[in-house]
Amino acid sequence: MLTSEYFLVVFLLGLMCIGLWVAQWAWQQQLLHYQTLQVLTSLDSRRRQLSEAVSALQQMDIPADILVMLFQALADDIRQILRLDPRRDDLSEALQKAEQGARQQGQSNGAGSAAVATEQELMVAQRHIQRALRIFMELYQGEKISASQYQGARDNLRLLGLRIAVNSSLLMAQRAVDQEDGIKAMACFRRAESLLGMRGLPADEKQEKLDYIKQERERLFSERSKGLLMLTGNDA
Repeated sequence: MLTSEYFLVVFLLGLMCIGLWVAQWAWQQQLLHYQTLQVLTSLDSRRRQLSEAVSALQQMDIPADILVMLFQALADDIRQILRLDPRRDDLSEALQKAEQGARQQGQSNGAGSAAVATEQELMVAQRHIQRALRIFMELYQGEKISASQYQGARDNLRLLGLRIAVNSSLLMAQRAVDQEDGIKAMACFRRAESLLGMRGLPADEKQEKLDYIKQERERLFSERSKGLLMLTGNDA
């Protein structure tokens, strides 16, 4: 009798241990699944940001090696997503394009070609540049690029942001001149001149733009003076 009760107790204790082990295993699996979802969400968010940043920077005057690094990072993120979630067959084409972009070689198209025509477009362009700067910081902190690569990308992106702001101000000033809006033109010229006071642009490029601003201002003042003289002559 005692023996049977003893085996019963042992059996029940065994069931309890098995139950606890199963519960712990299920909890660990649930925790692992939750952590995987967190990683996937983070990767997918950065993938979208990278895609948008690359698409935007491709329209700007940016060195090819920066785009190559961004394409490499994008391809790495997509591969990691596919490893964690093989069902994401919607990313096959995106991975192919990223890998193709990562194999690009070449140089930038030259200084001075980066400009947008409106304040809204300028805000969007600067937002993409800031996003790219954050991405490069993450890549450096994650030891995916070297310190020199990060510093080079950071300096080029900052230069690009400054150049776009200056060139866009000059473009908007010229459009204002074409629309005979002298007040807006002068405001845009002043902003460009203020930006040129910042460090970053090569000295010859800076001087060329300052000379252009001076020339355009003098032309505006001359045309305005001629207009006032004509009005005075008509009144007489």
